Amino acid sequence: MSWSLLSSSPASGKTYARPLGLNETSFYYDRVFNGTADIVWRYLVQLTDSTRSADFFNEDNVRRTWMAIKRWYPILAARVDVSDGLDRARFVVSEHAVTHFHPDDVTFTPVSSRAEVEDVLWSLLCYNPMADHHLISRVIIFPHLQSPGTFEIFFRCSHCMADGLSGATLARDFFDILVSPPIPTPPLEERLAMALASDHLNPTNKMSIPRQRWRRAIAQVTFLNRRRRLAGGHTLPRTITDKTYRTPGTTDRIGRQFSLAETVAILDWCKRQKLTFGAAIPVISQLALTRILHRRYLRRDMSEDEWEYRRRQPMHFAGAINVRPYVDAEWQRKGGATEIALMIDLYECTLPFMPTPYGTRRDEGVPRVDGAPPYSALMSHARFFHRTRLFKAQLQRHVTHPLRMDIASARQPSNILGKKRNALHWLAEKNGDPLPELDQPPHWDSLPADFVNSNNHSSVGQLSLLIPERYPLPPGHPLSLRTPRAATATEGVVAKATSAAPPMVSEGDTLLRITDSQTYLHARPTLLLLGNGTERDQIGMMATFDANVYAKSDVEEFIDECREVALHYLASDEAPKARL
Repeated sequence: MSWSLLSSSPASGKTYARPLGLNETSFYYDRVFNGTADIVWRYLVQLTDSTRSADFFNEDNVRRTWMAIKRWYPILAARVDVSDGLDRARFVVSEHAVTHFHPDDVTFTPVSSRAEVEDVLWSLLCYNPMADHHLISRVIIFPHLQSPGTFEIFFRCSHCMADGLSGATLARDFFDILVSPPIPTPPLEERLAMALASDHLNPTNKMSIPRQRWRRAIAQVTFLNRRRRLAGGHTLPRTITDKTYRTPGTTDRIGRQFSLAETVAILDWCKRQKLTFGAAIPVISQLALTRILHRRYLRRDMSEDEWEYRRRQPMHFAGAINVRPYVDAEWQRKGGATEIALMIDLYECTLPFMPTPYGTRRDEGVPRVDGAPPYSALMSHARFFHRTRLFKAQLQRHVTHPLRMDIASARQPSNILGKKRNALHWLAEKNGDPLPELDQPPHWDSLPADFVNSNNHSSVGQLSLLIPERYPLPPGHPLSLRTPRAATATEGVVAKATSAAPPMVSEGDTLLRITDSQTYLHARPTLLLLGNGTERDQIGMMATFDANVYAKSDVEEFIDECREVALHYLASDEAPKARL
């Protein structure tokens, strides 16, 4: 899956190609499915001297910046060639695409309000998501006419070539180059050698053929056994039909933020318990859903049969793992931790059934706070932290497994087949054609038919360590392109940057400051994703969901409950008791 020379001509120079990796293929089928999983990273920035807008945000300088970014990360200039069929898709990168400017690469759209920016955003996510699919990445600049020196920037990328850490790299390097003198870039071949698929970088590939076969066979069995245990489950009340899987998701989002004082209290509790806020999120989600379901049952909006079923079910949660630390050590040493690439795998973890201390009772004797039993009646602080450690232990078993990358590869055939079915069935129905039948290989997956995922999670931690607030980056900053990458530690520069506070440019030397940032994901069918991160010393939570399946009022109730659960268990004065 390495790059090979496809052609060479005076007009386009050398052209290189490589097949999409397994995970990249999976996400490419998402893209075919009405732009599902495409990403928009949104930034609000201010120049410290508004009179210098013409110096930095003129079209020539922005184009210079984007051209430099493409030279460093040529995958941003790739196109996906499917001339041999969707199953044989490949990335194609030409010297011409990397060194020349495409008219739609960068778009300037002056606006008078953030509402105008929102209109463009939701057009990209919902109303016309495939209009710019002739590009795999692009930048949109929104100068604010009413506020000189203020700009909003969208970075839009296909998920088949980028992940969350890629977005941090893209924004950080773009803003740094934008307000800095030009920097030299390595040859195209050298940069393409870093733009590889995660399965190509699996350390198992360097072992003998018999050992590779053994490891992959054991990984396949391990994956199937894990999937087999994911029986049952339940989630927020939702609307599912036989067409849901092939109906593109309608993206919506709801966010909540904790104050500075609340954030300090929460992080202090987590530190004392030797846990992260991200590790507590599944238990927070479970208790939020528990309160919502109690509320419905107690006001007789839920039948006794449904209540009996739900209160006996486990709850399953899924999330993404950054696999950069587990791939080829030489690739990491050369700076792989900050490459723009798709380097993630998924995990599933399970918590026991939700607490229902009053069983099937719904008489007036059941205590109520806002229509549901109080937290103190549902779960003690000690039990809350016990379940958090249960989740943490499961996650640790996933990430420390010696066959980590081989299990990730074992997952992909079922992922690809499911997403291929979604995309091809959607296209067939849109065109009025019969739904195609796809061959299902034996032992491709062992997921029980009654499996229901409660919700997905995404925890990114302290964002300012990955995306500094002020630019240009100072000399020697471990995440700067000007810092030689070969000098970084094997585990990557991200670990170096986050292990201690990296150097910051002084206030007087600051030319550009990030004042707000958000990540938007085009929701896939049935998605309910609870994300969290800390930005400018405040924890924020964001629910992204498929509005075809979940009612907005239910998701608002869910995220409000999540916030209250976090405050009760992580920011109260009550110390966890030893007894569970």
